[in-house]
Amino acid sequence: MGMSFLYEVLEPLPTADAALARARALCSEFGEWTGDPFDPQLGPVVTADQFHYARQHFTYGDFRRADGARIPEDGLHEFWTTIFRGRALRGGDPWRVEVELVPELAEIWPLLVEWGLTLELPYYRSPLYATDADQYCTESDLDTMVRAAGPLGFEVEWDVALRGLPYTKLCGVQLCLNSEWTSQSADPAPGRHAVYLSVGTKNRDVQDAWLASTGLTLGPALLGW
Repeated sequence: MGMSFLYEVLEPLPTADAALARARALCSEFGEWTGDPFDPQLGPVVTADQFHYARQHFTYGDFRRADGARIPEDGLHEFWTTIFRGRALRGGDPWRVEVELVPELAEIWPLLVEWGLTLELPYYRSPLYATDADQYCTESDLDTMVRAAGPLGFEVEWDVALRGLPYTKLCGVQLCLNSEWTSQSADPAPGRHAVYLSVGTKNRDVQDAWLASTGLTLGPALLGW
């Protein structure tokens, strides 16, 4: 299977609402048709402010290594001391530590970043409410999701038949709130919001000319969907 490329639309997007509006505008301006928002995902908690916000909506979470590796057995004295003092531990394995989101856990930021740990929230897809199993949502649902996500990371994509490109496979628009696209995934970037165009898997011969014709200022090609 071919690999698509994502290109960031380099514009100031100071708020989540501004980024969401820009993503929808791209769908409207360049799309012959646009599907419903797809695969909404809530990102990990990486700051104390995000933790305090998450506690308003979630009871439990999992500490994990951001790189997917095993949690180190040594060097986490303050981490474990805080967890046991707050009676937060609920289980886990070498790759995750399941905890109750007690107030004491806020004390271990920003050291978590230095240890490469993040806090994954339950219901990784579709934050704070249930959606259909097919992972699509309505635009109205998406507005609710963005409001509910607040300062947390959030991403969603639209399948879009981009006008002027011969093939539609994996063409679309990607929205990343409090995050940024790096290598085939969105990485946490609190306070940063970004929107990307995906030009599909079969449009390599014409994509440069098409991108130039949009008049948009775009970032470098990033491996996409």
